[in-house]
Amino acid sequence: MRQDRQKWDRRYERHSGDFDPPDSFLVGQSHRFDRGIALDLACGTGRNALFLAESGYTVDAIDISIHALRILQAEARSRALPVRCIAADLDIFPLPRERYDLVVVFNFFDPRLFPRLRDSMRPGGLVVYSTFNTRHFSVRPEFNPAYLVEAEHLTDFFADFDILVSEPEAGEFGDVSRLVAKKPGLDASA
Repeated sequence: MRQDRQKWDRRYERHSGDFDPPDSFLVGQSHRFDRGIALDLACGTGRNALFLAESGYTVDAIDISIHALRILQAEARSRALPVRCIAADLDIFPLPRERYDLVVVFNFFDPRLFPRLRDSMRPGGLVVYSTFNTRHFSVRPEFNPAYLVEAEHLTDFFADFDILVSEPEAGEFGDVSRLVAKKPGLDASA
């Protein structure tokens, strides 16, 4: 954990203070959003967390980099936005059960995380997921294959969810897999 934190802290030390706009895929799906509690998982400096908070969500933003979270926390405070920053190693951090109405994950893939991520969502909650797939090797051959999804298989992790959007080979090089899925709600007849 310590090496991972140091690696990402070093990366975010170069942050200019300017915030990139939220991911365009997330913005494009915002018509599906309601209000409630959102989770931005592996949030970095939180461009998507800030967008969600501005959209009416209370946001839990989790990342391993304390430096990135300090940047996000300062920006959220300056905008008076409800963002709670959580420094955590996702290899071991226990996500709360059925807390989130919306979960967003961008540029992070670890198959071991999916059971906890799914359990953290409330029935009827949405997940917006976008990550690099194995075609990313054509762009960055040195990329660790353990963090790449097979392009057609991102939906497999949400097989019992209602898949609202599936784009297995998105992005300029087809090296991004994206989806929007809804966790099944409570059965009204039960």
